[in-house]
Formats: sequence, structure tokens, C-alpha cells
Amino acid sequence: MKKAATGSAKGAAAGPKHWIAVLPKSRVEVAVAAGFAVFAHGRHDAVKRTRSGDWLAYYSPRMKLHEGEEVRAFTAIGRFTDREPYETEMMAGRMGWRRDIAWERKAHEADVYPLLGQLSFIKDRQHWGLFFHRSIFSVPRDDFALIASAIGLDPKRL
Repeated sequence: MKKAATGSAKGAAAGPKHWIAVLPKSRVEVAVAAGFAVFAHGRHDAVKRTRSGDWLAYYSPRMKLHEGEEVRAFTAIGRFTDREPYETEMMAGRMGWRRDIAWERKAHEADVYPLLGQLSFIKDRQHWGLFFHRSIFSVPRDDFALIASAIGLDPKRL
């Protein structure tokens, strides 16, 4: 039994998944301009969890990795294309995996704070930032719809 075929069939019946990935805003801007998504520093096991038709929203805690001004906002939203994940040079001498995505070009940055009390995956509002210490995670469609609406996308498209 092939895992990919089994996972694919289950995923098709269940509909698209809705993902949040955490990435500094400066790197989100590069990814959006080039039409790809990357997470977990380009690890293959992270990118292979996604599939064609799934949705992704980037959350950016800061402008740069571990430095720069605080952003704390959802900074991009898009849907994965049919192209399978592929390995490419991410920077000089560093290979990594990424996946092509159709970014919603009219989306705008959405501050996370107004959404905290509405997102079901935030169980402890006082320590909400801990949830975003993972590089990529799936969320319920209803939570993703709140994010989509805040970022300027009609949630009916999900």
C-alpha cells in the first residue's frame, strides 16, 4: 500500500486543509513575489504535508528572523498549485524544499490581536504566542475563514 495514494484519496474526500506557517515578513515578501511557499527552513518533511488545493496563511512575528521590528500579523494568503514540492537552492550552498502557491495579490496585512479571542486554536490568550512557535500547522476551516476575512479574502472562496 502506498502512503501517498492513500493520503491523497483521504485528502480529496475531506477537502482542502488550511495551514498557517510562521515566517518573518521580509521572507514572506520574497516568497510572494516569486510565487512559492517555504517553511521549517526548507525541510522536506514539512512541505510534503501540504497538497494541491490546500490553503496557506503566513503569520509573521517580526520583520526578520529573531530581529527587527515586531509585525505580529498575518502577512499573506494563498492556495497551493498542482506542482509537487521541489528542492532548490535557498541561498548560497543551502538546499531546501518549497512548493508553488497562487498568492492572493490583493490581500493586506492583518493584525493578529483582534482575532485572538475568536480563534479556536488559541486556548490561552495570555500565552497565545506559544502556538506560533511551530513552523507550520493546520487549523479548522472556520478559524482560517476568520483570518481570510481579516486579510481581505472572501471566506466563501475557501
